[in-house]
Amino acid sequence: MGLRSRNAASRTRGGMTLIEVAVAVAILGVLAAIAVPNLAEWSRHQRLKDGARSVGDLLLLARTEAIRTGRRQIVFFGRPGSTDPGGNPVEANGAWVPVLALDDGAAAGSNCLIEGGEDIEGLRPLEGLAWGVTEATGPVPTDAGNGAFAPSPWDGGTFADSGGTAVNWVMFGPDGLPVTFDGAGGVCGALSPSGGGGGALYLTDGERDYAIVLSPIGSVRVHLWNPSTGAWSS
Repeated sequence: MGLRSRNAASRTRGGMTLIEVAVAVAILGVLAAIAVPNLAEWSRHQRLKDGARSVGDLLLLARTEAIRTGRRQIVFFGRPGSTDPGGNPVEANGAWVPVLALDDGAAAGSNCLIEGGEDIEGLRPLEGLAWGVTEATGPVPTDAGNGAFAPSPWDGGTFADSGGTAVNWVMFGPDGLPVTFDGAGGVCGALSPSGGGGGALYLTDGERDYAIVLSPIGSVRVHLWNPSTGAWSS
């Protein structure tokens, strides 16, 4: 074999040519261009799913603590600037949170206000997520809230007091049943009947919608809107 033939064979066995490298890089670039947006979309949808579960878990925690301690537990929720009946901002550790659970004490001393020294569990702000819906055209059929289903701008809840006025809170009594209240006079005001606090919270990432439904007996179920069927998952 001549020297030129041996050099060619050596290059072939030794690795890729510049043209092959360029083709491989181009293919990788195309795959990355396809994969990165899909990965970002998957990550956003996963945050939404996790956020909906976290909201549901907080509702269940408040109910469990009410039964365990025999003390009223109140869940406040809403957009930045949301307040309790006394005008106190929905804050945990000095920062706004989208939803928090408050140990408001025994009925005799409960005032339904966020005050210093009270036990508070709050969720950190849900990045890229917002209260309300983007695609859903109606509430979950099992949503027992008598507040309006009112897409953006909206605090995302269908909870309302006995008079039908929308409120951004719900209370769990010592029996674990949810009730709503009107907050009249900067305190609890009139409470709805035991088990009268059913409703839902709606959460979106701008493409998908989730509903966290609290039943009148205190159970929690998470639903996903299916655009292809135009209905919520069961």
